[in-house]
Amino acid sequence: MSFIRQYRRFVRVSFEDDGGQPVDAFDVRLTGHTRRVLSDHALIFRPGVAGFSIYSRRNPDEADPLIGPITGRTRLSFGLRLTDPQFHARYHPDLQPAARQILLHNLDATGTVQTSGALSSAATVEQADLVRVGAAKSFPVTLDLTAGVPDRLQARNRFDNTLLVEQEFTAPAGPVLRLNADLNSLEHPAVRLTTPVAGVLDQLVYADDEISSSGVELILDLWWEQRQDVVPTPGGAQFTASFRARVGA
Repeated sequence: MSFIRQYRRFVRVSFEDDGGQPVDAFDVRLTGHTRRVLSDHALIFRPGVAGFSIYSRRNPDEADPLIGPITGRTRLSFGLRLTDPQFHARYHPDLQPAARQILLHNLDATGTVQTSGALSSAATVEQADLVRVGAAKSFPVTLDLTAGVPDRLQARNRFDNTLLVEQEFTAPAGPVLRLNADLNSLEHPAVRLTTPVAGVLDQLVYADDEISSSGVELILDLWWEQRQDVVPTPGGAQFTASFRARVGA
């Protein structure tokens, strides 16, 4: 058996400003989940200036040269730590409301995997890309009870609104209820958290124990559901996160 190995770029992620200039402001960290996926599919992560690349491994002497092909919907997740303390003074978005982080991904508004393009909802990263992060085993939730008195908390698919998890409770007298939601059974971390009472709670959350405890400022989820060798060569699938520069920064 031959053990020749070749490497081809599978994915390239670039960080830039809205003028196309590179933004070298992030330390990209792999989650434990991602390390397992990389191992399962013979993928190699390589950091670069203002971005990173992922390479697939091949054995050209085999009938199917690709090692570890992806055959179903697969997620690679990364935590991004800021290395530029002036980043938020230089670029949008404002992190409002409070306690939000930036979630980047390559899914469109219907949840369909995009094989290239922007990693934000629009051409640049904006407030629509903000998400609240917490631990899946004990996600902190604060409910304003002045708009109604719900009796259950629901985690729903952020694209088609299907119910994923429901947690019942008894709301006490008073304007505010604080509870910890158990979202540990979710298949994927990002969901809409809501209640049956309109206006009480409806927000995008990211429930992941490792991410929530890591202190990262940005989260990147890369999704893929085809073989790695369908991407263009030699560049691979190209994705960009573009940050809008502040005027005068």
